[in-house]
Amino acid sequence: MKPLVCMLLIALLAGCASPFTRVDSARVVVRERMEVKAEGDWNRYTPPGSKHREIWTQHGMPLDVLVFFTGVADGEALNDQVSADKKPPKFKATMSPEDVAALFENLIAGDGGRFELLQLEPHSVAGSEGFRFNFNYTARGEEIERAGLAIATVREKRLYALVYAAPRGRYFERGRAGAERLMDSLHIVGKP
Repeated sequence: MKPLVCMLLIALLAGCASPFTRVDSARVVVRERMEVKAEGDWNRYTPPGSKHREIWTQHGMPLDVLVFFTGVADGEALNDQVSADKKPPKFKATMSPEDVAALFENLIAGDGGRFELLQLEPHSVAGSEGFRFNFNYTARGEEIERAGLAIATVREKRLYALVYAAPRGRYFERGRAGAERLMDSLHIVGKP
């Protein structure tokens, strides 16, 4: 089952006892490694057992999701909650931007989904050399096409990334500016 779909199911199964907490409009530290300036109505959730992910949403996970990858170490999988016997692809600090984008493709739309990389370009991320990519995808078993954008950089052999996705059209465009402001405000903090 796709990681983003799994997160949705967890949120739905939690019912009234939502695992999400409100984010105030302020500078927010994410998993002691990243800091962003939050604006607007965001809610955050840290998947139990995850080493390096935190999920934010404004309108609920079916409608928008912003995933922080807070220092994925060399040799670790982006999906840190899949069993090792499934052999998920692992991040290598020597990967090219194209290879890192392919890791995200596998995470987002692997196992039968469809992924289209629209643009990949150099981009300054948290004051470091990095890259930005835009994409469309449809997860396996879904009919809804989603659009996404991501930024990523590698520091001290760790991958730091922010990935925003929402259904193409109204929902994506509605949240895009806020997601981009968060991405532009990103600082890497703390020790790896």
